[in-house]
Amino acid sequence: MKKIYSPLQEGLLALYLGFEWIQTNNILSPIITHGIYSTVILGHGLWKIHDHRRRLRQRIQQLKSEEKNSN
Repeated sequence: MKKIYSPLQEGLLALYLGFEWIQTNNILSPIITHGIYSTVILGHGLWKIHDHRRRLRQRIQQLKSEEKNSN
């Protein structure tokens, strides 16, 4: 699903930015919109990576404590 969704999302964004450029007759507005979009997507991706690492560390600590308690 991700392989289809991401290009589709990028295509729709490009279409929207094109219409925004035509409506405002100013190239700066779509550039700012794309910057905000990219920042949000990048931030969400980094947050997911950080959360995944945190949960993995917690699981490892839990397994280590269970191993100590069983001995």
